[in-house]
Amino acid sequence: MTPRVSDSDVPENRRPTTLRRIGEAVLIVTSILLAFAIDAGWAGLQLRTEEAEALVALDAEFTANLRQVNAVIDRHEAGLEFARMLVEMPDDSIVALPQVTISAMMLATANPASFDPVLGTTAALVGAGKLGVLRDSRLREALTSFENFVADAADDLEFMESLALDVWKAEVRFGAPWSDPATEVGIIGAAEGLGFLPLATAADLLNVRADREVMGLVGWFHLNAAYYLIELRRIRDHTSIVLDLIAQSRGGPAF
Repeated sequence: MTPRVSDSDVPENRRPTTLRRIGEAVLIVTSILLAFAIDAGWAGLQLRTEEAEALVALDAEFTANLRQVNAVIDRHEAGLEFARMLVEMPDDSIVALPQVTISAMMLATANPASFDPVLGTTAALVGAGKLGVLRDSRLREALTSFENFVADAADDLEFMESLALDVWKAEVRFGAPWSDPATEVGIIGAAEGLGFLPLATAADLLNVRADREVMGLVGWFHLNAAYYLIELRRIRDHTSIVLDLIAQSRGGPAF
């Protein structure tokens, strides 16, 4: 049987004291907590870096979206005004119009300019379930709403494009298609290589206006375009809200 060794048999300098034991325990716990804190801090730094990069990309996208949606709205508002002129202007006034105005009026009978938003970062964040990287809940909700607004406008755009095709087909019997380099400029640039197409004339405008079927289709096109404009104005206003929230997130406090 092994004899029992008492504390009195151990040299005094080898006896663990209560204070030393407590110190060792505190050191171990502190080391563990410090390791957790370092991991949490690193993870937080990575999230903030991801957020900063996402905010820069979102700012660029929505700045481009605001510029584009304003251009499309301007195009449709101008088209509505030219359509009104075509309906209301006396024959002799149409005959006296300069070529560029004649071309613009004929183009406006059906010119379905569309808003094609830049959604790379928004789609990536939503699709990957990473909206949580954005601390501002208002911005997260605004991005989701923007996608919904774009989807709502797509229905009106589809109807408008279908009606434009009907107008173009009906105008063929009057000599369409016509083209003018001065007005054949889209949202993203000028169309080229169309010099073989004739310019529309005042007589062409008067022939189109005299045809009730064609003008009925023109009316339907612009009626639908007006509803599309409602959606575009909502998108424009919401885009400004998104840009404001992005600016707050980039320069303001954490939410």
